[in-house]
Amino acid sequence: MVIFYVLLVAYILAVNFYAFLLVKTLRNEEESGKTPNDDSSATNPNVPKTTERPNGKLFLTGFLGGAITVYACMFLFKYKRTDLLLMLVMPLFAVLNVYVWIMLFRSGFSFFVLRGATSMLL
Repeated sequence: MVIFYVLLVAYILAVNFYAFLLVKTLRNEEESGKTPNDDSSATNPNVPKTTERPNGKLFLTGFLGGAITVYACMFLFKYKRTDLLLMLVMPLFAVLNVYVWIMLFRSGFSFFVLRGATSMLL
């Protein structure tokens, strides 16, 4: 049972650390004027530079458990605070993340295994 809690805490820490690095990296790229597709425009000058906004990575990271860190880092690094969708969805993901974490910590291993299967193990 202890290993489940250790793995859960390690997962939460890893996702939040990745969320911090992701927001920091995206903010640095935005400040330097780079876009994710700069490689294709560097080799071929006829290809126009696209202004792709990497919101998908932020949404996925927030959904997987890093919403609180993404939301806090958006304010800390002054990154995309004018994007209405990010400012509305990240707090909702944060509430969902906290709810799932509480349910996982309360239920322990029985969250993943049927109650009858765990009673046979005991």
